[in-house]
Amino acid sequence: MPESLMNAIQEVKAGNTSSFNEIVRAHQQGIYRLCYRLTGNVEDAKDLTQEVFIKALKGIGGFKGESDIRTWLYRIAINTGSTWRKKNLNQPLSFEVTGEIADRKTPDVLLQRKVSEAVDSLPYKQRSVFVMHHYEGYKHDEIARITDRSPGSVKANYFQAVQKLKEKLKDFVEYQDDQ
Repeated sequence: MPESLMNAIQEVKAGNTSSFNEIVRAHQQGIYRLCYRLTGNVEDAKDLTQEVFIKALKGIGGFKGESDIRTWLYRIAINTGSTWRKKNLNQPLSFEVTGEIADRKTPDVLLQRKVSEAVDSLPYKQRSVFVMHHYEGYKHDEIARITDRSPGSVKANYFQAVQKLKEKLKDFVEYQDDQ
């Protein structure tokens, strides 16, 4: 972790909450991307991102520094996303494809939509593990620390997610190969 972030954390713990802006700037995009992948739409992702940083500011005193601040923030995001999902169980997820891209019918855009729909349909634990590994680049042991689960459980969730995605996308991929 960069020394400037370590200093910012210490300053926030000492009561200088304006130093929290440095932590937000350093991690806002990553947290937003994760929240977007978990919720499927811009507004909910923005709301969740804000909620994550509010919780982090309130709970920074409990951050011991044993893990990277990013790991701690991602854990808050995963837990916040899980709570959000439970409240919105009856609301289907759908990734927003807007503007010019939404009007295109190219194979790349169609594939992007199909993949998004398939990822959306995964159970939350599988989706969160898949998103963190595939899109965010986390290793399974890092995901285990973030989600407070065993590495074996994380690997099993990832394997199950990949199998479900292969099954859901098999007809589309075969169709794409035929063209």
